[in-house]
Amino acid sequence: MGASGVERLLSAIAEQALHHGARAGLNALVEAAVGLTGTSGAALHEQELRIALRGQEPPESARAHPWQRFHEGRAVLVLGEPCRDPLLRQHLSRLTVLGDALLASLAREDAGRAEQKRLRQERLRLVEQLAARERAWSRAAHDLRTPLLVLQGYVEMMMKGMAGELSPPMKRYLERMRQSAGDLNTRLQRRQRGDGPPAVDGRPLLSAAFGPGRPCAARLELPEEPMRVRAPRMTLGLMVRALERLLTGAGASETVMRVDLPEGAQQWRLRVQAQVVRPPLPRAQASLERLARRAEGQVSVVQEDTGLELTVLLPRLPE
Repeated sequence: MGASGVERLLSAIAEQALHHGARAGLNALVEAAVGLTGTSGAALHEQELRIALRGQEPPESARAHPWQRFHEGRAVLVLGEPCRDPLLRQHLSRLTVLGDALLASLAREDAGRAEQKRLRQERLRLVEQLAARERAWSRAAHDLRTPLLVLQGYVEMMMKGMAGELSPPMKRYLERMRQSAGDLNTRLQRRQRGDGPPAVDGRPLLSAAFGPGRPCAARLELPEEPMRVRAPRMTLGLMVRALERLLTGAGASETVMRVDLPEGAQQWRLRVQAQVVRPPLPRAQASLERLARRAEGQVSVVQEDTGLELTVLLPRLPE
Protein backbone atom coordinates (compact mmCIF):
# COMPACT_ATOMS: atom_id res chain seq x y z
CA MET A 1 0.00 0.00 0.00
CA GLY A 2 1.33 3.41 -0.96
CA ALA A 3 1.45 6.60 1.09
CA SER A 4 -1.87 7.85 -0.30
CA GLY A 5 -3.54 4.56 0.61
CA VAL A 6 -2.25 4.82 4.17
CA GLU A 7 -3.56 8.39 4.43
CA ARG A 8 -7.00 7.21 3.33
CA LEU A 9 -6.83 4.36 5.84
CA LEU A 10 -5.92 6.71 8.69
CA SER A 11 -8.71 9.10 7.66
CA ALA A 12 -11.23 6.24 7.62
CA ILE A 13 -10.19 5.17 11.14
CA ALA A 14 -10.42 8.74 12.42
CA GLU A 15 -13.87 9.09 10.80
CA GLN A 16 -15.00 5.89 12.51
CA ALA A 17 -13.82 7.22 15.86
CA LEU A 18 -15.50 10.57 15.26
CA HIS A 19 -18.92 9.08 14.54
CA HIS A 20 -18.92 5.99 16.78
CA GLY A 21 -16.46 6.76 19.56
CA ALA A 22 -12.80 6.19 20.30
CA ARG A 23 -13.25 2.48 21.09
CA ALA A 24 -14.77 1.86 17.66
CA GLY A 25 -11.80 3.69 16.14
CA LEU A 26 -9.34 1.49 18.07
CA ASN A 27 -11.10 -1.66 16.89
CA ALA A 28 -10.95 -0.37 13.32
CA LEU A 29 -7.23 0.41 13.77
CA VAL A 30 -6.39 -3.13 14.89
CA GLU A 31 -8.48 -4.55 12.06
CA ALA A 32 -6.59 -2.34 9.63
CA ALA A 33 -3.27 -3.63 11.01
CA VAL A 34 -4.36 -7.23 10.37
CA GLY A 35 -5.54 -6.41 6.85
CA LEU A 36 -2.42 -4.41 6.08
CA THR A 37 0.07 -7.13 7.09
CA GLY A 38 -1.95 -10.32 6.63
CA THR A 39 -0.93 -11.43 10.13
CA SER A 40 -2.94 -14.00 12.08
CA GLY A 41 -3.94 -11.49 14.69
CA ALA A 42 -3.16 -8.15 16.34
CA ALA A 43 -3.79 -6.45 19.66
CA LEU A 44 -3.51 -2.91 20.92
CA HIS A 45 -2.43 -2.35 24.52
CA GLU A 46 -2.32 0.66 26.78
CA GLN A 47 0.86 -0.17 28.67
CA GLU A 48 0.03 -3.73 29.82
CA LEU A 49 -3.77 -3.49 29.48
CA ARG A 50 -5.24 -4.92 26.27
CA ILE A 51 -7.77 -2.57 24.69
CA ALA A 52 -8.57 -4.14 21.29
CA LEU A 53 -8.01 -7.54 19.63
CA ARG A 54 -8.56 -8.93 16.12
CA GLY A 55 -7.87 -12.50 15.03
CA GLN A 56 -5.70 -14.80 17.11
CA GLU A 57 -4.19 -13.37 20.26
CA PRO A 58 -0.53 -12.39 19.68
CA PRO A 59 2.19 -12.99 22.28
CA GLU A 60 2.53 -10.71 25.29
CA SER A 61 4.14 -7.36 24.61
CA ALA A 62 7.19 -8.09 26.74
CA ARG A 63 7.93 -11.36 24.89
CA ALA A 64 7.20 -10.11 21.36
CA HIS A 65 9.89 -9.79 18.70
CA PRO A 66 10.90 -6.15 18.02
CA TRP A 67 9.36 -6.45 14.55
CA GLN A 68 6.09 -7.60 16.15
CA ARG A 69 5.90 -4.76 18.63
CA PHE A 70 5.28 -1.06 17.85
CA HIS A 71 5.28 1.41 20.73
CA GLU A 72 4.24 5.06 20.64
CA GLY A 73 3.38 6.94 23.83
CA ARG A 74 0.88 4.84 25.77
CA ALA A 75 -0.07 2.69 22.76
CA VAL A 76 1.57 -0.68 22.07
CA LEU A 77 0.57 -2.53 18.87
CA VAL A 78 1.53 -6.24 18.83
CA LEU A 79 1.24 -8.49 15.74
CA GLY A 80 0.86 -12.24 15.61
CA GLU A 81 4.01 -12.60 13.46
CA PRO A 82 7.02 -10.33 12.87
CA CYS A 83 6.66 -7.79 10.06
CA ARG A 84 9.85 -7.92 7.95
CA ASP A 85 8.88 -5.27 5.37
CA PRO A 86 10.44 -1.90 6.36
CA LEU A 87 7.73 0.08 4.54
CA LEU A 88 4.95 -1.82 6.34
CA ARG A 89 6.68 -1.19 9.65
CA GLN A 90 6.59 2.55 8.90
CA HIS A 91 2.87 2.31 8.17
CA LEU A 92 2.32 0.36 11.41
CA SER A 93 4.22 3.00 13.36
CA ARG A 94 1.86 5.64 11.99
CA LEU A 95 -1.09 3.49 13.01
CA THR A 96 0.37 3.24 16.50
CA VAL A 97 0.72 7.04 16.71
CA LEU A 98 -2.96 7.31 15.84
CA GLY A 99 -3.68 4.61 18.42
CA ASP A 100 -2.00 6.73 21.11
CA ALA A 101 -4.23 9.70 20.22
CA LEU A 102 -7.33 7.47 20.27
CA LEU A 103 -6.37 6.12 23.69
CA ALA A 104 -6.27 9.68 25.02
CA SER A 105 -9.68 10.30 23.46
CA LEU A 106 -11.00 7.07 25.01
CA ALA A 107 -9.83 8.22 28.43
CA ARG A 108 -11.69 11.51 27.98
CA GLU A 109 -14.84 9.67 26.87
CA ASP A 110 -14.68 7.33 29.88
CA ALA A 111 -14.20 10.32 32.19
CA GLY A 112 -17.15 12.06 30.56
CA ARG A 113 -19.39 9.01 30.99
CA ALA A 114 -18.34 8.67 34.62
CA GLU A 115 -19.14 12.34 35.18
CA GLN A 116 -22.55 11.95 33.50
CA LYS A 117 -23.31 8.96 35.71
CA ARG A 118 -22.30 10.93 38.79
CA LEU A 119 -24.48 13.87 37.75
CA ARG A 120 -27.46 11.56 37.11
CA GLN A 121 -27.06 10.02 40.55
CA GLU A 122 -26.72 13.47 42.11
CA ARG A 123 -29.83 14.65 40.28
CA LEU A 124 -31.82 11.62 41.48
CA ARG A 125 -30.63 12.29 45.03
CA LEU A 126 -31.69 15.93 44.83
CA VAL A 127 -35.06 15.03 43.32
CA GLU A 128 -35.72 12.56 46.12
CA GLN A 129 -34.57 15.09 48.69
CA LEU A 130 -36.88 17.72 47.23
CA ALA A 131 -39.78 15.25 47.14
CA ALA A 132 -39.18 14.36 50.81
CA ARG A 133 -39.12 18.06 51.67
CA GLU A 134 -42.37 18.65 49.79
CA ARG A 135 -44.03 15.73 51.60
CA ALA A 136 -42.87 17.07 54.95
CA TRP A 137 -44.16 20.54 54.05
CA SER A 138 -47.49 19.13 52.93
CA ARG A 139 -47.93 17.34 56.26
CA ALA A 140 -46.91 20.47 58.18
CA ALA A 141 -49.29 22.64 56.13
CA HIS A 142 -52.15 20.24 56.82
CA ASP A 143 -51.37 20.25 60.54
CA LEU A 144 -51.33 24.06 60.53
CA ARG A 145 -54.47 24.58 58.48
CA THR A 146 -56.69 22.42 60.70
CA PRO A 147 -56.42 24.57 63.86
CA LEU A 148 -56.22 27.70 61.70
CA LEU A 149 -59.66 27.01 60.21
CA VAL A 150 -61.06 26.48 63.69
CA LEU A 151 -59.56 29.79 64.80
CA GLN A 152 -61.04 31.57 61.77
CA GLY A 153 -64.44 30.11 62.54
CA TYR A 154 -64.44 31.37 66.11
CA VAL A 155 -63.24 34.81 65.02
CA GLU A 156 -66.07 35.03 62.47
CA MET A 157 -68.63 34.06 65.11
CA MET A 158 -67.28 36.68 67.51
CA MET A 159 -67.32 39.31 64.75
CA LYS A 160 -70.99 38.54 64.20
CA GLY A 161 -71.73 39.13 67.90
CA MET A 162 -72.54 35.51 68.71
CA ALA A 163 -70.34 35.73 71.86
CA GLY A 164 -71.81 39.01 73.05
CA GLU A 165 -71.38 42.67 72.26
CA LEU A 166 -67.85 43.77 71.32
CA SER A 167 -66.18 47.07 72.10
CA PRO A 168 -64.46 48.99 69.24
CA PRO A 169 -60.94 47.97 70.37
CA MET A 170 -62.02 44.31 70.51
CA LYS A 171 -63.43 44.59 66.97
CA ARG A 172 -60.13 46.04 65.73
CA TYR A 173 -58.16 43.24 67.35
CA LEU A 174 -60.45 40.57 65.92
CA GLU A 175 -60.25 42.14 62.47
CA ARG A 176 -56.47 41.99 62.61
CA MET A 177 -56.64 38.36 63.72
CA ARG A 178 -59.04 37.55 60.88
CA GLN A 179 -56.83 39.20 58.26
CA SER A 180 -53.66 37.54 59.57
CA ALA A 181 -55.31 34.12 59.67
CA GLY A 182 -56.68 34.60 56.16
CA ASP A 183 -53.29 35.64 54.79
CA LEU A 184 -51.58 32.65 56.38
CA ASN A 185 -54.22 30.28 55.02
CA THR A 186 -53.78 31.73 51.52
CA ARG A 187 -50.01 31.27 51.70
CA LEU A 188 -50.37 27.68 52.86
CA GLN A 189 -52.79 26.88 50.02
CA ARG A 190 -50.49 28.49 47.44
CA ARG A 191 -47.44 26.64 48.76
CA GLN A 192 -49.31 23.32 48.82
CA ARG A 193 -50.30 23.77 45.16
CA GLY A 194 -46.64 24.34 44.31
CA ASP A 195 -47.12 27.98 43.42
CA GLY A 196 -43.86 29.80 43.85
CA PRO A 197 -43.29 33.52 43.73
CA PRO A 198 -44.83 35.38 40.79
CA ALA A 199 -43.14 34.51 37.52
CA VAL A 200 -41.06 37.10 35.76
CA ASP A 201 -42.00 38.59 32.41
CA GLY A 202 -41.96 35.87 29.74
CA ARG A 203 -41.18 38.21 26.84
CA PRO A 204 -37.38 38.30 27.41
CA LEU A 205 -37.29 34.49 27.31
CA LEU A 206 -39.02 34.43 23.92
CA SER A 207 -36.84 37.23 22.57
CA ALA A 208 -33.66 35.48 23.69
CA ALA A 209 -34.67 32.21 22.00
CA PHE A 210 -36.37 33.47 18.83
CA GLY A 211 -34.97 36.95 18.31
CA PRO A 212 -32.86 38.07 15.32
CA GLY A 213 -29.65 36.14 14.85
CA ARG A 214 -30.90 33.04 16.63
CA PRO A 215 -30.89 29.65 14.79
CA CYS A 216 -34.68 29.50 15.08
CA ALA A 217 -35.37 33.22 14.59
CA ALA A 218 -39.01 34.25 14.21
CA ARG A 219 -41.02 37.39 13.64
CA LEU A 220 -42.11 38.21 17.17
CA GLU A 221 -45.31 40.07 17.95
CA LEU A 222 -45.28 40.54 21.72
CA PRO A 223 -47.67 42.54 23.92
CA GLU A 224 -46.66 45.84 25.45
CA GLU A 225 -47.66 44.78 28.94
CA PRO A 226 -45.57 42.20 30.85
CA MET A 227 -46.36 38.58 30.00
CA ARG A 228 -46.79 37.38 33.58
CA VAL A 229 -47.46 33.63 33.68
CA ARG A 230 -48.50 31.69 36.77
CA ALA A 231 -45.55 29.31 36.56
CA PRO A 232 -41.99 29.23 37.95
CA ARG A 233 -39.31 30.81 35.80
CA MET A 234 -37.57 27.45 35.38
CA THR A 235 -40.71 25.79 33.99
CA LEU A 236 -41.32 28.66 31.59
CA GLY A 237 -37.68 28.59 30.44
CA LEU A 238 -37.87 24.83 29.81
CA MET A 239 -41.04 25.34 27.78
CA VAL A 240 -39.32 27.91 25.55
CA ARG A 241 -36.40 25.53 25.00
CA ALA A 242 -38.79 22.66 24.20
CA LEU A 243 -40.60 24.88 21.68
CA GLU A 244 -37.25 25.79 20.11
CA ARG A 245 -36.30 22.11 19.78
CA LEU A 246 -39.69 21.28 18.27
CA LEU A 247 -39.40 23.97 15.59
CA THR A 248 -35.76 23.15 14.84
CA GLY A 249 -36.53 19.43 14.51
CA ALA A 250 -39.35 20.22 12.06
CA GLY A 251 -37.08 22.44 9.95
CA ALA A 252 -39.30 25.47 10.52
CA SER A 253 -38.93 28.62 8.44
CA GLU A 254 -40.92 31.83 7.90
CA THR A 255 -41.92 31.56 11.56
CA VAL A 256 -44.36 34.06 13.06
CA MET A 257 -44.84 34.05 16.82
CA ARG A 258 -47.64 36.10 18.33
CA VAL A 259 -48.57 36.50 22.01
CA ASP A 260 -51.91 38.02 22.95
CA LEU A 261 -54.54 38.00 25.67
CA PRO A 262 -57.98 37.13 24.27
CA GLU A 263 -60.71 39.42 25.52
CA GLY A 264 -62.29 38.16 28.71
CA ALA A 265 -59.80 35.29 29.03
CA GLN A 266 -57.43 34.65 31.90
CA GLN A 267 -54.89 32.87 29.72
CA TRP A 268 -52.05 34.07 27.55
CA ARG A 269 -52.21 32.70 24.02
CA LEU A 270 -48.96 32.00 22.18
CA ARG A 271 -49.62 31.28 18.48
CA VAL A 272 -46.85 29.99 16.22
CA GLN A 273 -47.23 29.73 12.45
CA ALA A 274 -44.41 28.32 10.32
CA GLN A 275 -43.51 26.42 7.18
CA VAL A 276 -41.95 23.03 7.98
CA VAL A 277 -40.20 20.32 5.97
CA ARG A 278 -41.19 17.46 8.28
CA PRO A 279 -43.68 16.78 11.09
CA PRO A 280 -42.63 17.81 14.61
CA LEU A 281 -40.68 15.16 16.48
CA PRO A 282 -43.08 13.27 18.80
CA ARG A 283 -40.58 13.42 21.64
CA ALA A 284 -40.24 17.20 21.38
CA GLN A 285 -44.00 17.67 21.20
CA ALA A 286 -44.55 15.38 24.20
CA SER A 287 -41.96 17.34 26.19
CA LEU A 288 -43.69 20.65 25.38
CA GLU A 289 -47.11 19.25 26.33
CA ARG A 290 -45.77 17.84 29.60
CA LEU A 291 -44.25 21.17 30.60
CA ALA A 292 -47.43 23.02 29.64
CA ARG A 293 -49.48 20.73 31.89
CA ARG A 294 -47.04 21.40 34.70
CA ALA A 295 -47.83 25.11 34.27
CA GLU A 296 -51.60 24.32 34.09
CA GLY A 297 -51.58 25.17 30.37
CA GLN A 298 -52.53 23.48 27.10
CA VAL A 299 -50.86 22.83 23.74
CA SER A 300 -52.48 22.18 20.37
CA VAL A 301 -50.62 21.38 17.13
CA VAL A 302 -52.20 21.42 13.67
CA GLN A 303 -50.28 20.63 10.48
CA GLU A 304 -51.60 20.85 6.93
CA ASP A 305 -49.11 19.99 4.18
CA THR A 306 -46.09 22.17 4.94
CA GLY A 307 -47.93 24.59 7.23
CA LEU A 308 -47.70 24.24 10.99
CA GLU A 309 -49.84 26.08 13.53
CA LEU A 310 -49.10 25.64 17.21
CA THR A 311 -51.00 27.22 20.08
CA VAL A 312 -49.95 27.33 23.72
CA LEU A 313 -52.37 28.56 26.40
CA LEU A 314 -50.83 29.57 29.73
CA PRO A 315 -52.60 30.86 32.87
CA ARG A 316 -52.19 34.59 33.33
CA LEU A 317 -50.94 35.85 36.67
CA PRO A 318 -53.11 38.84 37.63
CA GLU A 319 -51.47 42.07 38.71
